[in-house]
Amino acid sequence: MVSNNLLIRSLSSVVIFIVVFLSLYCGKMTFYTLCLFITVVSSCELLGMIQNKKILYPLAIFIVVIPYASLVYIYGLPNGEIILLWLLSVIWGTDIAAYFVGKNIGGRKMIPFISPNKTWSGLLGGIVSGMFISMIVSVIFGIFFVSHALIAGVVIAIVAQLGDVAESCVKRMCKVKESGTFIPGHGGILDRMDSFIFTAPLVAYYVKSFSKFFLNT
Repeated sequence: MVSNNLLIRSLSSVVIFIVVFLSLYCGKMTFYTLCLFITVVSSCELLGMIQNKKILYPLAIFIVVIPYASLVYIYGLPNGEIILLWLLSVIWGTDIAAYFVGKNIGGRKMIPFISPNKTWSGLLGGIVSGMFISMIVSVIFGIFFVSHALIAGVVIAIVAQLGDVAESCVKRMCKVKESGTFIPGHGGILDRMDSFIFTAPLVAYYVKSFSKFFLNT
């Protein structure tokens, strides 16, 4: 049986995906405006969490500035819109699958002292989902060779989870449960975008440096 929280989480993901898709479809200014809005809200959420803990201020660069700058950079590359759609699909498919499997199968906790809800079964479910979503989207849009799409999906799924863990560490240090309440089922913008902390810079570097692995360049 699907829990209400999972349903809300899934619907929120669909709405966010549609908003991002429309921003990509409507052109540069719309996408840049959306990125600016997300950056401002994320910055406010982060500052609200760390408050007067000045030692944590440099985290803003790694958690907000670099990931969102990487998304803008990817958008400016040849076929950047398609690469972003692929990345968004893999990350959010991974997130939903990891949440669903973790809640319904459970099992051994990964790092209970940092993120008590994360399980190894959820991680595996997310990886499998990311792998197949990567392959499907790649085939539809002609992005990667199939074998490479599978590998890329696994890597993105794992790295996305690392971003989630990194944000959980910050929340743990700041003694807060969520970064905000902006998105139903997720919390704040940071809680929804934490998977991009490491994946966005990684994909930006990879696409620029290893475009020979792409069919659509």
